[in-house]
Order: sequence, then structure tokens, then C-alpha cells
Amino acid sequence: MRAVLLFTLFIPLAVANAADLRFEPHTFRAADGRTVETELGSLTVPQRHDRPEGASLTLRFVRFKSTHPQPGAPIVYLAGGPGGSGIDAARGVRHDLFLALREVADVIALDQRGTGQSTFHAELGQPWSVPLDKPMDEALLATTMKGAAARAAKAWAAAGVDLGAYTTVESAEDLESLREALGVPRLNLWGISYGTHLGLAYLRRHADRVDHVILAGVEGPDDTWKRPAHAEALLDRWDALLRARDPKEQGLRVRLKALLEGLGRRPRTMKFMDPTTGTERIWVATRFDMQRAVFESMRDPTTFERFLTLLPALEAGSFEPMAPLASRLRDGELGPMSTTMDAASGLSPARRARIAREARTALLGGAVNAGAVEAAWLPGAVDLGESFRGPLKAQAPVLLISGTLDGRTAPDNAEALRPGLSGAVHLVLEGAGHDGLFQSDPRILERMKAFLRGEKLADERLQVPAAH
Repeated sequence: MRAVLLFTLFIPLAVANAADLRFEPHTFRAADGRTVETELGSLTVPQRHDRPEGASLTLRFVRFKSTHPQPGAPIVYLAGGPGGSGIDAARGVRHDLFLALREVADVIALDQRGTGQSTFHAELGQPWSVPLDKPMDEALLATTMKGAAARAAKAWAAAGVDLGAYTTVESAEDLESLREALGVPRLNLWGISYGTHLGLAYLRRHADRVDHVILAGVEGPDDTWKRPAHAEALLDRWDALLRARDPKEQGLRVRLKALLEGLGRRPRTMKFMDPTTGTERIWVATRFDMQRAVFESMRDPTTFERFLTLLPALEAGSFEPMAPLASRLRDGELGPMSTTMDAASGLSPARRARIAREARTALLGGAVNAGAVEAAWLPGAVDLGESFRGPLKAQAPVLLISGTLDGRTAPDNAEALRPGLSGAVHLVLEGAGHDGLFQSDPRILERMKAFLRGEKLADERLQVPAAH
């Protein structure tokens, strides 16, 4: 009976803008050399959806056709970042996931506006840098980023980039345009990290057009700026893990506190050989440098385990092994899409106050939001406001996936959404980090396929294999 209903529900509908959608046969090649026959799609959408007669841009995507004789709603992959390419994700380590989910429906690897093949501005990246031979603190980095943002916005405006077009709301409307052009009544959404932020925006605006939603590594409507308390809780989890491995362990928090306090009293100046340029450089290592290095390393268990191997040398006063990472954290590049999307999402006054309060006593201080750019620093950008960041209510089936060792998107983010998502279930992966939310255990994919087929799931905790 369900198969008949699926067939009936997904007969293409005639829509006015279907003429803007184009497909061509495409042999898709994965990074490992495997190939699969797909379709390369392109869709013209307004640059500003409230100005349909104005400028337009092109979205590109790859459609992996379903192997099911009567497929369900198309599954649209929403990459993280912001700035990640869905097409690149399908080409890389997640290739097998795209192929596997074809058992349920067509799978669409979308390059969101401003990313990958979708009207990308790679040539407009604006560099920023804090010299390694100067002591850095939070205030200096914020001043550097503010100046870099102003220069970048000026350069982007001169190049004709409309920063007001780079918001999660505009991207959500791109999804609606895609749905209409495909001629289907509903979409399945499959997002990770920033992609969950986009998926939730679409769910808020077009709940009746959503079939099922998978959100892994949840970034809620007001989660763009991270909470220091979540980093503190993760440090506590690592502390407990290390003590369980070795009862003689002094304690991670105790060791880090001593290291940070030492750098706070006296920054360390050292010479090191830059592995990229092969030249000798000078680094003034500060407390803030180390706070940032710890936080960035906590993204995933694999990266944090590498940091832990360096910790004894750091404690002994040898900071040279950390210098290459410190160098990468002292400079970067602002891109129009990635910078402006986060700036537009912003944060509520209540969250700003909470972050400031937590940072005052947190071991890593304000390092969890180091380098964040605000919309007010970017002439032409918009702040999406409290209606965008406020509580969300929806009844669609939602599968939330979180990792207990995820240093970017804490399980608390998903739990905070539960009161408004009556159809949500939460799959918590014990021992998974940000990069292991789909493939750290084969049971995850099985749960995803069952969920998309309409099977009823319950809250569950899975112990995943330890990363190596």
C-alpha cells in the first residue's frame, strides 16, 4: 500500500519555473576513481528572492537517481561550513552514503549559493593575519578581524557582490525553488553542521513541504556562536576518559590549567622551521594561542588525540611542535559566502550575554568564538534578527544525530530543539566526534535508511568504535 502512495504522491507537478531547471547526463567520478552515472543539474534562482525580477544566480547539483522502483521524496544533502560543497562531499569520504541512500529515493548533492560550482567567488577571498612574532590576545584578534571584514566588504562591493544575498534565509528559499522546479510536493533534508542550520531554516519556513529531516551535528537557529560551557563539558569528558585509561593520570584539566597559567604569566618566544616555506620563523606563544589550539583540536577525537601526544612536550616548555598549528590559526581568508552567512545568522542578545558570562570562568575563555565576524562589520550584510533565531516548532519527523566527543556541535544543541520538534528522535553516538557522525559505525546508516523509509525509531545511544 505504501509503495502505491509514494508513486501517487511524487508524480511531477507542473510549475512555472521548471523551465529554469536543466539536466544533462553526467559520469560522476569519486575521489577514489569509482564512477557512477548521474545527472548534472542547474537551476536559476533570484539573487534576492523578494526581488524575483532582479539579478539571478545559478545553483548546480548532482542527482544520483534512486534504485527504488517507486522512490520517495528526493533527499537533498546540505553541506556544512558554511561554504562546503555538496558535490565535493559526494565525491569524497561520504560517496558510499550517497550511493546507499539511493535505495530510498533520488539523492541530490547540492552546491549551495556561493559554494563549489554555484556562482562561486573563489577569486575574492580576502586574507587576514596576526603576525606570529607579536603576542596575541582576544582583543587583538577581534580588532584584526573587524578591520579585515571592512576591507573585504569594500572589495566585494567593488566586485559587484551583493552581501545581502548571502543569508541562510535566501538559501532556504533556494531549496524551495529547487523543490518547485523538480515538481515534487516535499523534500527529504539531510544536513550536517551548518547544513542543519539551513535545514532548520527551511523547516521553519516550509514545514508542509518537508517529508523527513536528518540533522547531524546540530547547529540550531541561535547556535552560530558557540557556548564556552560546551567546551568545558567536553574537557571534563576527556578528563574522565584519560583517567579511565590510566589511574595515575594527573588530570587533563589540571595539566591544561597549569600550562595556560604559565603562558599567561610569561609568553614564550621561540624560533621554528616553517614546514610550508622551509624558512625560519619566530613565534611568540601566548595563553590565547594555546586556548585556541586546544579548542580547534577538540573538533574530533582523532585530532585531539594528536594534541594529547604533544602535551608532554608543551608541559616541558618545548612549544616548537605546536608552532605550525599556531601559524595556521594566526591567519586565514574571508570568503563572501562563508563569512556573510555566519555573520547574518548572528546571535541573540541573551546568547551573547550567556557566552560572555561563561567565558569569564571557562578554562578556554572566549577562544571558542575566536575570529567570529559580525554583520555590523560588513557594510551591505544583514542581520536576520530574532524571528530567525527564535524557538522553532514543527511536527515533521526529525532524526537528530550527535556525538559525545564532538567539539563543534554539542549534543545539548539537539536537545534544546526537542520541545519544539514533536516528531524528533535523538541518536547519540558515544565516542563520536564532528567528523564521525555518519560513518563511525555501520549502524548509523541503517538507522538513517529506516528513518527515511518511514519506520518508527526511538531515542538511542550507540557506542561507536574508538577512532585511531
